[in-house]
Amino acid sequence: MATPEQSTASAGTDDSGRDSWRSVAASIFSFPVMCVLLLSAVIFVFCVKQFAEPDIWWHLLNAAHIVQYHTIPTTDTYSFTGAGLPRIDFEWLSELTFYLGFRAAGLQGILAIYFLVLVAIYIGVYYRACRAGSDVKDATIATLVAIFLGVVSIGPRTLVFGWLCMVGLLLALDRFQHTGKGLWVVPPLFALWVNLHGSWVFGLVVLGLTIAAGLVTGEWGSVYAQRWTPSQLKRLSLVVAASLLALFVNPIGYRLVLYPFDLAFHQPGEMQIVEEWRPVDFSTSNGKLALIIILLLLAAVWFSNRRWKLDQVLLTAFALWAALSHVRFLFFLGLVVIPILAPSLQLFPPYEREIDKPWLNAVIIAMIITGLIVFFPSPVQLQQKVDAALPKAALTFLKDHHLHGRVFNEYTWGGYMEWTAPDLKPFVDGRADVFANNGALTDHFKAISIDNSLEILDKYKVDYVLVARQIPLAYLLEHSPGWRSIYADDMAVAFGRRE
Repeated sequence: MATPEQSTASAGTDDSGRDSWRSVAASIFSFPVMCVLLLSAVIFVFCVKQFAEPDIWWHLLNAAHIVQYHTIPTTDTYSFTGAGLPRIDFEWLSELTFYLGFRAAGLQGILAIYFLVLVAIYIGVYYRACRAGSDVKDATIATLVAIFLGVVSIGPRTLVFGWLCMVGLLLALDRFQHTGKGLWVVPPLFALWVNLHGSWVFGLVVLGLTIAAGLVTGEWGSVYAQRWTPSQLKRLSLVVAASLLALFVNPIGYRLVLYPFDLAFHQPGEMQIVEEWRPVDFSTSNGKLALIIILLLLAAVWFSNRRWKLDQVLLTAFALWAALSHVRFLFFLGLVVIPILAPSLQLFPPYEREIDKPWLNAVIIAMIITGLIVFFPSPVQLQQKVDAALPKAALTFLKDHHLHGRVFNEYTWGGYMEWTAPDLKPFVDGRADVFANNGALTDHFKAISIDNSLEILDKYKVDYVLVARQIPLAYLLEHSPGWRSIYADDMAVAFGRRE
C-alpha cells in the first residue's frame, strides 16, 4: 500500500509530466509556427501558379546526360545554331536535384522540390527578421513582402538553390556577429554553392561588405560601426581564404569559377536582350513593389530614431543597386533588405505568448496542412499547366507529320522542344550564354521584330518557323511568297518553306 509521501510524489510527477507535454504542445502549436505555415501556403499558391517554367526542360536534359554518361556536358547538342559549341553547365548540381525529383515522382517531384526550397528560404527570412528585433506579426507581414518581391523567380528554377545558400550565409554571419560562432559552415557552403548556381559571387560580395563594415569605428548621424577585434578579423580572413579555395572543389575546375565574370563582362548582349536581365520597370507590379520598398526604407530612416549598423547600410545599398539594375535580383532584395527593415515596422500590438491559444493555432495548422495535401496538383493537372503554356499541340503536329529539320522557334519554347521533340532542332533555348557568343541570340530577336527577318532565316537555312501567332514575324511570313502556314492554333503558328 502506497504511503502518503509516495502518493504525493506520484501526483507531483504526473503534474510535471502534464506540464511538460503542455509546454511542448504550446511550442509546436504556437502562433509563430502558425504564421510560418500561413507563409508556406502563400508560397505554395505561387509555386503551383508558376509551375510551367520553360527552362526546366533543358535543365532536365542536362541532368539526364549526367546520369546516363556520368559526365557533365561540355558542348551543345540540342540546338542547330549552337551545335558543337563549348558550354559550361554551371548549374549541374541543381539540375541533378530536379531530375532526381522528376525520376522519383514525375512533375509532382519537381514541384515538391522547389516548394520545399522556397519554404526553407523564407523561413530563414522570417527567422532573421525576428532575430533582428521584429515582432512576430510584423515579421510575418515583412516576409510576405519578400515573397512578393521574389515572385519574379518563383518556379522550378536552379536560381532558388543559389538563394537558399545566400540565406544560409546571412544566417551564419548573423550568428557570428551575435555569438562569435558559426563561421565554420561558410567554406563548405561555398563549395556546395559553386556547383549549384553562379550566384555564389553575390555571396562573396555580401561577405566582403560585412567584413569591410567592421574595419572602421565611428558614428555618422544614425549610422554607426564597430571595429572587429583582432581575433574576429583573423577568423574572418581565414574563412574568406578557405571559401575562395572551396570554389575550386568542383568537377569543372577554374572555368566554373570564372564563368560568372565571363557572363558579366563578355556577354553584354544577353543582359540587353533577355527580359529578366533588364532594369526594373516601375510600371509593372514588381517594379511598383520595389518602389514601395525604397520609400519604406527612406521613411524608416527619416522618421525613426533607430540607429543603423554600417553593414546594414552597405548591404541595403548593394541589394538595391542589383535589384534595380536587373529584375531577377528583386528576389535578392527581399532576402537582404526585409530582415533589416522589419524591426522598424510596428503594425500590430506585440505578440504575447502568455495569451496564445495553442488549440486555435493547432486547428489552423491542421487546416493548412490538409489544404496543401488536398490541393497538391495531380500529374494530370500539372501536365495541363505545361500544355497551356507551351506549344504541345503544334509540336505533336510536326512530329506526327514526320517533319524534321531546323526550326526557328519562340525563345521560351526551345527547351520544351528539345525535351519533347529532339528531332526538331531549335534555333535557341533559354541557355542565352550559348547563343549570345555566336550572335544567334541577337539574330533571333532581330528576326522576331522584323529586322532583316527573311535574310536571317535564309542565313541559317531554317526549314520551319514555330512562333506565337501574335508576333510581327508571324504576320510577315503569312504574307511572304516563300513561306506557307502549315499549322495554327490559339497559341502557335508554324510555317514551312515553299518548295
